[in-house]
Amino acid sequence: MARTWKDVDPDQPRPSLQELIDSWATVRWEPAPVSDPFVDAYLDQVRAAYVNGGCLFGRWRATHYADETAWFAARNRLEEYELLRLLFDSPAVRSDLSALKIPRTLDRVPGGLTEQWAGPLCLDGLLAAVIVTGGAYRRFEGPAARAKALAARAVQVLVQDRYEDFRLDTTDRAWTPWFRDVAWDSTYVLTDRANAEITVLCITDTD
Repeated sequence: MARTWKDVDPDQPRPSLQELIDSWATVRWEPAPVSDPFVDAYLDQVRAAYVNGGCLFGRWRATHYADETAWFAARNRLEEYELLRLLFDSPAVRSDLSALKIPRTLDRVPGGLTEQWAGPLCLDGLLAAVIVTGGAYRRFEGPAARAKALAARAVQVLVQDRYEDFRLDTTDRAWTPWFRDVAWDSTYVLTDRANAEITVLCITDTD
């Protein structure tokens, strides 16, 4: 098992399709809880703005995986490996995010997440916009600069200034029954290639 998902060995040959498929069974996920007041403060503002929906949040670490998994993850080929499908289909995530009502059968890329790839340097702005724009009836009560500061502090906890280690994927699809499928659905997935961790934030609301 590779130490991280960011170290690329240029001499390592590409795994075959069968090796790729066989390696899926080796991936094991465990919760890696985020316990921090800055993250909690931001999530409180999301819940206050999306009162008819809410948000779901969690982080998980791949504690075991094959070399083939690392080959694709280190090269940022998440969709080719179907890494996010493996994450959301795992017993750990299905249990921790039971409220999300993850479908029994998932697309290769759930919710088309990798179609809206965004740089992690933009994450604080995106998260600030979530609460400034708000849900159907409420939004952040305060200046946009304060919302940006709240989001920036939460991102600092999650990223720790290691932006080069992260990939951010987003979607506004209602890809599970939990989403209200009106106008306020969003999913943010932050992949930490250094620690083999993935953080998920899902948001929804309705009028």
